[in-house]
Amino acid sequence: METKKINDFPNDFLWGSSSASFQCEGASREDGKGLSVMDVRKIDPSICDFSVASDHYHRYKEDIALMKEMGLKAYRFSIAWTRIFPEGNGQVNEKGVAFYNDLIDELIKADITPIVTIYHFDYPLGLVKQYGGWLDRRSIDDYVNYAEFLFKTYGDRVKYWLTINEQDHVVHMPFRLGFECEDRKEAEKLGYLANHHMCVAAAKAIGKCHEIVKGGKIGPATCYTMFYPTTNSPADMLACMDANEIRNLYHLDMNIKGEYSPVFRRYLEDRDMMPEVYEGDMEVMKENRPDFLAFNYYYSESVSANPCDENHPIGDIGFKLLPSREAGIYQVVKNENLKATLWGWEIDDIGLQCSARQLWDRYHLPLLITENGFGNKEVWPEEGILEDDDRIDYLSKHLHQIKEAMNLGVEFIGYCSWSFMDLISGHSGFSKRYGFVYVNRDEHDLKDLARRKKKSFYWYKDTIAENGKNI
Repeated sequence: METKKINDFPNDFLWGSSSASFQCEGASREDGKGLSVMDVRKIDPSICDFSVASDHYHRYKEDIALMKEMGLKAYRFSIAWTRIFPEGNGQVNEKGVAFYNDLIDELIKADITPIVTIYHFDYPLGLVKQYGGWLDRRSIDDYVNYAEFLFKTYGDRVKYWLTINEQDHVVHMPFRLGFECEDRKEAEKLGYLANHHMCVAAAKAIGKCHEIVKGGKIGPATCYTMFYPTTNSPADMLACMDANEIRNLYHLDMNIKGEYSPVFRRYLEDRDMMPEVYEGDMEVMKENRPDFLAFNYYYSESVSANPCDENHPIGDIGFKLLPSREAGIYQVVKNENLKATLWGWEIDDIGLQCSARQLWDRYHLPLLITENGFGNKEVWPEEGILEDDDRIDYLSKHLHQIKEAMNLGVEFIGYCSWSFMDLISGHSGFSKRYGFVYVNRDEHDLKDLARRKKKSFYWYKDTIAENGKNI
């Protein structure tokens, strides 16, 4: 909607940036840290593993000094579960506890608000070996005990908490659950069992946060894909609605409303994938409502109707990493109206406004953007600085859409770009760079890991200083 005036960003808007422990810290086997499922994941040998990453573990003071120079108001990061509990439960690793104490103290000293993700993909391998991890109900108590330890240890300084990052991605990617399964139907069924346990665990953690952390706020961090019907066909519109339900909204309805929506319940029952719901599970979800909703947004997808036939019955799913088609529901189609990144992610700034408005209308919780960014192949030039104008253009246009959404009544807490510095992309190694700060290394050549400020660093610094008046 075009309006006569667009309001400014509020003075308390949290201008931030993001990272994840396994993608930036390195030191994957140092100072008592245990192994996570990401540490042992089979990867393409042409890309790097997570053992060194951006070496943030050893250089966090240098990195936070750069954040302070930029003027960041917030830094969203995750705590590596296995730095605190090497086996996922049991004995505490005091060196890991001390690292995050020091990191948080350094942020507070720089006047940067810490936003902590409790669990961001790097699930403890020890829990998988003990009982199968998220596939077993014992995982609920172990997650809650871990979260409670974090609240008691860091809650005097950390007031913003995120329960689980991109739960939908964990559900659909068996390696993030710590198992391999050639039968995709069986893997999906197990994924939805894990999803149920995660929802119960997150709800209980929300209750613990409200009990322990004075003034604490907590919520889920979903990855939201804006879906469009490919044509004006009513069948495509229905496919779009259904894709949104089974890709975006199913776990949010559980996390926020404490319910399996009728559409999602029927979806699971038709495919024999409905997990066992124990007495009290849904009640604990309803009783522990999040304080806000965080979401990651990178791209949109266009979908068309995909009727079943003899070769593609109900339950037939096509995968890349996430489902790209499902018989009887939808199939993803290239959107000819949008340009794409080198990795095929269609660039759609308006989709961010659409996503925010959909989430606000359905859940009416304040929104916090925890990831939004432009990945590209980049090499530092021999002279001058890296002029990443494409990143500036991407971020500027997406921030403008946040401003437009706010102008129509959507409430935002803040915006955290992905990412502050270059780090390891989950599927593309160091070849896919997102940062304002260039980290001088290649896939397998660590070089000197020096930090260098890209052109976008200065642009975001100015944007923060002007509180977005340049957007």
